[in-house]
Amino acid sequence: MRRLALPFLTIAAIALAGCGGGATPTPTASTASLPSVTGSAPPAGSSAGSSAAAAACAKAAAGATATVNVTIVDFGYDPKAVQAKIGDVVAWKNTGGAPHTATLDDGTCDTGTIAPGSVGMLVFSAPGTYKYHCTIHPTQMKDVTVEVK
Repeated sequence: MRRLALPFLTIAAIALAGCGGGATPTPTASTASLPSVTGSAPPAGSSAGSSAAAAACAKAAAGATATVNVTIVDFGYDPKAVQAKIGDVVAWKNTGGAPHTATLDDGTCDTGTIAPGSVGMLVFSAPGTYKYHCTIHPTQMKDVTVEVK
């Protein structure tokens, strides 16, 4: 009888362990689908530039006008340090021959791929210093910032 009980208990324990004991969380909307923001503060308890402050940045609305400009020249951003105010539209114009992105280091916001000759724009709604990089060329295009006041 013990020989039959042991395999049954082992199978039952494995089946119960696979259940995880809880519900699967429902994913939330990505920052790419967030509407353009106009300067509201991040949620209480979050810090600017962290993944908790996902709403601190969003893609600019179609037809938005840039108030701060960054040029992508070959494999670099010019200028490397940008200053903006809450609600400013920061635009990255790709003047090189390869596609690039401007993606916050914590992954909470990104322009998407900016093709040669195109522009990607973001709006920041919370003060802070946001480090960003190019996800296509992360070892070459990094260590740059947008400081929002």
